[in-house]
Amino acid sequence: MTAAAPSPDRTAATAATAATAEEWPGVSPRHSRPPLGDATRVHLGPLARALTAGLLALGTGLGTPAHAQDRDHPDTERASFTLAAGFEANLFASEADGVIKPIQMRFDARGRLWVTGSSVYPQIEPGQEPDDKVLILEDTDGDGRSDITTVFADGLFIPTGLETLADGTGCYLGHGTELLLLRDTDGDGRADHREVVLRGFGTGDNHQNINSFTWAPGGELWFCQGLHAYGRVETPFGIVRLDQAGIWRLNPRTLRLEGFYGSAADPQNPWGFVFTDWGEALELAGNNSVVIFPAPGMVKRPKPAQPANLWPTGRGRKMSGGEIVGTSHFPDHWQRRLIVGGYLNNGVWTMTVHDHGSGFRLEDAEPLVTSSHSSFRPVDVKFGPDGALYICDWYNPIIGHYQTSFRHPERDRSHGRIWRVTATGRPLTPKPALATATAAELAQALASPDRWTRRFASRLLAEKPRREVITALAQPPAGTTTDTTTRPDTTRLEIAAKERLDVLRNHEALTWQDIDETLKAANPALRAQAARALQFVTSPFPPDQIAAALRTLAADPDPRVRLHAVIATSFLDTPEAVEIALIATDQPTDGFLDFALDQAVASLKPHWLPVLRDGRLSFDGHPDRLARLVRADGTPDTLDALRALWRSPTLDDASREAFLGILAEAGAPDDLATILALDDEALKARLLPGVTRAAQLRGVVPPGDLTTLARVLLDSRSPAVQNEALRLAGAWNLTPLKPVLLERASSSPGALAGLLALDPAAAAQLAAARLAADDGASQTTFFLPPFFQRAGGADALAHALQSTLPSPASAAAAQRTLSERGLAHPGITATLTQAAGPPATTWSWSSSFADTLAADARTRGNPARGRDIYLRPELTCTACHALNDQGGRLGPALDAVGAAQPIDFLVGAVLAPQKEIKEGYEAIEATTRTGDIIVGYRAPGPPHHLNLRDPASTTIRSLPHPSLTGEKSVGSLMPAGLLDSLSRDELIDLFSFLGSLGKSPAPTR
Repeated sequence: MTAAAPSPDRTAATAATAATAEEWPGVSPRHSRPPLGDATRVHLGPLARALTAGLLALGTGLGTPAHAQDRDHPDTERASFTLAAGFEANLFASEADGVIKPIQMRFDARGRLWVTGSSVYPQIEPGQEPDDKVLILEDTDGDGRSDITTVFADGLFIPTGLETLADGTGCYLGHGTELLLLRDTDGDGRADHREVVLRGFGTGDNHQNINSFTWAPGGELWFCQGLHAYGRVETPFGIVRLDQAGIWRLNPRTLRLEGFYGSAADPQNPWGFVFTDWGEALELAGNNSVVIFPAPGMVKRPKPAQPANLWPTGRGRKMSGGEIVGTSHFPDHWQRRLIVGGYLNNGVWTMTVHDHGSGFRLEDAEPLVTSSHSSFRPVDVKFGPDGALYICDWYNPIIGHYQTSFRHPERDRSHGRIWRVTATGRPLTPKPALATATAAELAQALASPDRWTRRFASRLLAEKPRREVITALAQPPAGTTTDTTTRPDTTRLEIAAKERLDVLRNHEALTWQDIDETLKAANPALRAQAARALQFVTSPFPPDQIAAALRTLAADPDPRVRLHAVIATSFLDTPEAVEIALIATDQPTDGFLDFALDQAVASLKPHWLPVLRDGRLSFDGHPDRLARLVRADGTPDTLDALRALWRSPTLDDASREAFLGILAEAGAPDDLATILALDDEALKARLLPGVTRAAQLRGVVPPGDLTTLARVLLDSRSPAVQNEALRLAGAWNLTPLKPVLLERASSSPGALAGLLALDPAAAAQLAAARLAADDGASQTTFFLPPFFQRAGGADALAHALQSTLPSPASAAAAQRTLSERGLAHPGITATLTQAAGPPATTWSWSSSFADTLAADARTRGNPARGRDIYLRPELTCTACHALNDQGGRLGPALDAVGAAQPIDFLVGAVLAPQKEIKEGYEAIEATTRTGDIIVGYRAPGPPHHLNLRDPASTTIRSLPHPSLTGEKSVGSLMPAGLLDSLSRDELIDLFSFLGSLGKSPAPTR
């Protein structure tokens, strides 16, 4: 067990020694704390720090540096760092300063660093009193090392995030179910006022509680919650709910709270925001290497949906806390990069941010810091007023709590670090004197080339009296010199105009002239800012005026301006709003804009649906806009209008096909008959799968003699139409067509599927005969998977294989096919093992075996040999798992698995796959009313549906609950026994390789 944490009140540097709390004069025992109004502040002058350094150097040996024996010494950790060329790092604060298990940090305008952390995470011990803290760290002599620690608040229980009041008098704090506001009202550096601002936030999983509080440019307080949190928050405007992973947005003046996203979609564990120079948010995540552009889903009534991942090369590198470079202290080529804390892989990653249509994409740049120290866990990064980057290091060899015991002896509860990274040989940024500046001086600072200065000038203006601020903002900023820390095409004047608009939004003081001037700006980033502002100004201005402005913005040539106009329409609550939103489709769209359009259409449906039914939605004579509405909505409510529209001679072919596709998926029997009667054979071939699904999922078939209809399709000149007709023969239960199915089932996937639906035993006998033939090995991928997609199919195949044993080559090929697809059936497995020959060894999991194997992998395993074993085709590892963007998607990517999990856990996960199932990879098997079996992972999607992601792709199938006869969990799709062909030494090497993944050196791009 690691040493117990120092006393919560022990903030002097020598807390790193073995002294107990009782040995410190005036310090309370472990579970007690001074009254709330008593300040705990320790000033470490140069002499004290030198003495401390000497004590640490002495350690336990006679003059031997402690870090020579102590892996937990800061110098040991610092020696493990590899920094990008031109940078150096020093320790700003540590457990010697009271920094224990830091979770999040924020600066105030005085340049002080506020830190919150938790020594009891992930679970408090029975009988223990929580005493987590908010600390304020100060560097009073400018040497880059904290010399004053103030305990601003204590007695806290796993505070997961904070954001400061800019003037340094207090902070907002995430504290379980509560959002707190802590203030120091008497100036002693200690919180003496505690206000519960809101309560009712979900606490289903304490590392997903409300976190990552960040002031948005317009003055709202943004924060996150994770997958297992369910919020029911009482506000002056009623109960606001947010289920699962999502974003909260709070107006602190009015306490209007909004929730966005709220589903099992990515990012499932959001943990932090950064805002670009133009106020565009990027959301980071502690799961699945996800960074999203959240704006497209931040509509008034969002619906669950999967947003685009901006960082597809993340490869398992989870992150939290981020910053964008905008300081002259960093070299020019580092400007505008995104820097994030890569806690999973013991690194600080950097990415370049690129405009990508209406959204963004990220590309990897060189890491700023990588470490070979397994306890280096950078969970937050923030630039300080000096231009240095500060890194919040949670310092722990174990980071999760799903996979490892809460009481695991390797959990560290007594250390924590704040590191400071500077550019070698470059002058620090002069610290601005903002805390004492007048409103006029702060208004001028909005044009600063330094992001930190602009941010805190804006925040301080937000906290000053409204009239004083408006007067100050009336004066234009001095100078129009090109701002080299922002995009090259921007000027300081344009940046200042954007910042001015944000401050006015803070004070709810925008005039129509402000908005009108901005939406006419030459720079599209400013026009997008105008569209964003229109989300928040619905009350001061006439609705017609707002609608007219949004019409202009929805037709803007810049896609991001159009995107923000679409988002703003969702806050109008008028039938006209959806017509305005769909103006954006007159020009090319992309994934981000399409996402926003789908969200806006769903959000506005209570307003446009009644008008659509009355035939009063004109779309300015653009039927293609109505087509886009139907595609976005796709519900029966729109079908009547659709039936009339698809025959319109002015409708484009793509929209007509889309309409008919919707009718196939959701329409009535006559709609299906319309599709079958089409003369265009190519179009019919593309639409027929929807007709098949209508029978399978909804039990809807066209009217008339189905056998005759199917024979007409079989006479088609199109092979694709013929193949789908054979599939329909099974879906429609056409027994007279069984001879045709038997004749073609050996070569046609549609015929095999149709035969399986009509007569599983006959299909199984056919498959068994082919697998017994000499060329059967080449047929396994054709014959085997369909039997697992039909109720009773696998049982029928198992019975047939017992009577007609497959050839040894076919059996071995069949084993690989089933493994690659995550398919398993005990009877089939037994027969294939009998035919192919049993493995030489059978490995099974036990706790003692896992411990022994893990120890051997760490001490004598060869990762290079292990990689070669991993790549063996017969193990099918690469068919199911991605590594460095190569491989399958059936299971989770393995790029960071070694940094995330201890080797003994990995042994259990592979040898006993059902023992530990990674979150998001528990497979569900659903059976339709017609006997089809669909297997996938749960995914976000329409309500009242079972939404399953295909394990081998990103396709999501939404199955209406009435169409299903049952669903069950089948657990992990990884079969047991995959490693039975390996020797023990090969096992050791393989797990040595898996245990190395994600650790230093950093993953290559």
